[in-house]
Amino acid sequence: MDLFKRYKIRHILFGSITTFTLLLLLTIIAVTYQLTTEENTEKTISHQVEKLTLLSRELSSELSSFQETSIGLSRQKAFQELMRQSREVDADSSSALSRQRTLVDLDFSNIIYSVPGLHSISIYMDHPPVNSQHPVQFHSMEEFHSLTWANELADVTAAWLGERKVSLLFGEADVVSYGRNLYSSRGDLIGVMILNIQKDFIVNWLRDKGNTSNLFILDGDGSLLSHPPDHDEFQELQPYLKQLSSSLQGRRGVTEEADLTRDGDLVVSSAVPSSNWTLLEVTPNELITAGSKKIAIWLSVIGLISIIFVTVTMLYLTKKFTQPIIQLKNVMQTYPQSSATEELPKDYQNEFGLLFDGYLQLVARSDSLYASVLQKTKRQRMAESKALQANINPHFLYNTLDQLNWRAIERGDDDMSKMLELLGSMLRIGLSKGKSHLSIPEELEYLKHYLELQKINKDGKLDYQIRTSGDLSIYHLPKLTLQPFVENAVIHGLPNKRDGFIQVTIEEKSQSLLIEISDNGKGLSRNQNEQTSFDTGGYGIANVKERLAVYFGDKASITLENNQKGGVTAQVTIPKVDAQFFHLLNQDEEGAT
Repeated sequence: MDLFKRYKIRHILFGSITTFTLLLLLTIIAVTYQLTTEENTEKTISHQVEKLTLLSRELSSELSSFQETSIGLSRQKAFQELMRQSREVDADSSSALSRQRTLVDLDFSNIIYSVPGLHSISIYMDHPPVNSQHPVQFHSMEEFHSLTWANELADVTAAWLGERKVSLLFGEADVVSYGRNLYSSRGDLIGVMILNIQKDFIVNWLRDKGNTSNLFILDGDGSLLSHPPDHDEFQELQPYLKQLSSSLQGRRGVTEEADLTRDGDLVVSSAVPSSNWTLLEVTPNELITAGSKKIAIWLSVIGLISIIFVTVTMLYLTKKFTQPIIQLKNVMQTYPQSSATEELPKDYQNEFGLLFDGYLQLVARSDSLYASVLQKTKRQRMAESKALQANINPHFLYNTLDQLNWRAIERGDDDMSKMLELLGSMLRIGLSKGKSHLSIPEELEYLKHYLELQKINKDGKLDYQIRTSGDLSIYHLPKLTLQPFVENAVIHGLPNKRDGFIQVTIEEKSQSLLIEISDNGKGLSRNQNEQTSFDTGGYGIANVKERLAVYFGDKASITLENNQKGGVTAQVTIPKVDAQFFHLLNQDEEGAT
């Protein structure tokens, strides 16, 4: 669809420029928003990576102090003596083991109370002494091997074991444990020392470092050791954070990483040295895009003002551009009642002035031809009078056939009555008020009447079938294009056949109509041609070829071929046209005359 042919020029000019301005503004806003968001993201990543690297190193230093504490405790003389006595315990030395345990309780308790964050110590050994009320608890190695996290110390000397709950005589607490294997001088595993650090100690340490509202600490298996107070808002991130933590711990030498979640939140992570912990910070997408949204809002305001200005300007310009065209249109509508010379302005010196001058010249030529038109009108009236007289003959034929039909009915000759009715219907369609064309349904109706007439004439020894595809009612073709083919098939192909059959098929192609007329007659002989074997005179194949060539040129074609099982198939290909095509063609012929 050509917009310049359907809509008014002022609407097209105003709409196209306004639309272009709006699209340009939206593009600028979108590109600016994207670029500023990317820049803010890069700056945020750089800042957070630097901050998390420093925090991870400080946290590593804090954790190292607990690791060193565990080493110092394992080397205490009283503790080593307790471990030796537990391996050699018997009935006589149980009191000595109890006294040695008291010494270890006092030494370890003093250290626990003096080290910030250290909650308690759990000792696993072969023959543990009876526990007291001190924060030092003794357990058997059998109990240790039954624990789910015992495998984490299987192939290492020491490791962070993650979060768990510890029950002492004075209550239960959430702790983060650090375990160390204890070996004899010969390298045999003789026990395990577990240092339990208060979980709140790690959370408070992060809070003391500044704004930690979006900071997370994950242990080796991805469990949260520390999280923001409003952790529920980030609960859906936990599977992603666990996956990121596992990936980070599996790549040695990589200390930080940044990524975006499905919702656009920025996640920056850093591995904590000397541990399998991961420090992460999640920055919501709203914080990253806040500056970009502010810029986009300001651009939208400026753009809105610009659109209003462009709209007012375009309204003024389109009015100035279209006003001369509207003036010319008004003059053309009122001509010849008003004088074009007086109505059109004279001060235009551009293309509009040339347009006005051309129209004035056209009006002058039109006036000069008006006198000759009067003379042609007289001749046209005479031709119309002759046409009215010519219409008398068809009416005479209709009336005569009608009278013959009634006579046949009175005499009981039903076949003759039916043939007269069919002949009258064929006559009405064939004359078609002087038109040179028929629609596809009209042509097929004419063909049905002719076939019914021949069927009666042959005492029912002829049958036929007409098949079409789709709605063909809008298409037209030259009048009586198909009847000559059927007539030739009846007369020449099926003269004496007892079971004659004719099939007519019309199929719609992309740009044309394919028409096939086939029969089961005797077919064409080798020495026969189309002109001699199928031309009945007047409306034969040659006549159809000539008419199709006049209307459509080489776009129409006719082919005749013998069928494999007998008979002939005629194929007619014509372009798809409507009644307007023939109307315009007749106008051109009248103008040429």
